[in-house]
Amino acid sequence: MSALTVQMEAYAFRQLVAHLQWRSDVQNIDIMNLTGFCRNCLVKWYKAGGKVYGVPVTDDEANERVYGEPIAQWKKRHQTKATDEQLAQFKAGSAKHARTDPGPAMVLGGAVTPQPAGGGVGGHSNVCGQECDTPSLPPVLDEGGVAVDARIAVLTCSDRASRGEYADKSGPAVIEAVSAFAERHRALSVKHVDQQVVPDDRETIVEVLRRWSDQRTSDVIFTTGGTGFGPRDVTPEATSPLLVRSAESLARAMAWQTSFQEPHSVLSRGVCGVTDQGVLVVNLPGNPAAVRQCLAVLLPVLPHALQMLKA
Repeated sequence: MSALTVQMEAYAFRQLVAHLQWRSDVQNIDIMNLTGFCRNCLVKWYKAGGKVYGVPVTDDEANERVYGEPIAQWKKRHQTKATDEQLAQFKAGSAKHARTDPGPAMVLGGAVTPQPAGGGVGGHSNVCGQECDTPSLPPVLDEGGVAVDARIAVLTCSDRASRGEYADKSGPAVIEAVSAFAERHRALSVKHVDQQVVPDDRETIVEVLRRWSDQRTSDVIFTTGGTGFGPRDVTPEATSPLLVRSAESLARAMAWQTSFQEPHSVLSRGVCGVTDQGVLVVNLPGNPAAVRQCLAVLLPVLPHALQMLKA
């Protein structure tokens, strides 16, 4: 499946979600009774997609992505009590309700294999209110492959987080996403060797990055924050002098791919590259959701990148 096809399909998903947000008068149970799926199924499919690609997605994030607002707020504003007739129709059609797991044919990237309605492998009763099915996936490794060792260091660049004005959430988001990917796909053997929060100060950022690189205790250094257009956003300027080989394609790919979800992502000035000690440095945004989106692009190619660096 080509990248262009994926983007076209993603566009179709966004248009469907936007239409359902506009048609807030239509109840989930009515959609379910007519089609066998509803907004809640889209939420579960979205979460299942996160499992497939090793991107942690919370219930609140998935619900807000589909509903356009917190689910409790949507229910209070738009949901009505189901009638006895609606409930009877819902129960009668339960054998034809949608599956919430993506299914092997979709996971493996080939053409979607039509599944029979009315039970068997195609049916999944009482999908509304249930947890996502756990997709059955092979690891992202060639047969007989070995997981690549990945020692990870994370540097959060934020004036306010460094002063304790709020808790650092982007640094933990990096660790969570990388760990989830490693656990899910077994393509990486991850060890988190260092994590630090510093202010948006160029000299301080340079000092920490240089020390971590020179110590050669990490294979990848992720930075979060300080990649925008603000006067205090200096992370790219602090990172660039340490890089002896640029990896601009990684930064471009993350900005371009995530722009289909968040157009402002193209404003990120983050850089990527390799230091003289062979350490890969990746600048990520400071928003935890943006961190996860960028890592969804980067992580599938990271094992191969590290293999090349270690060769």
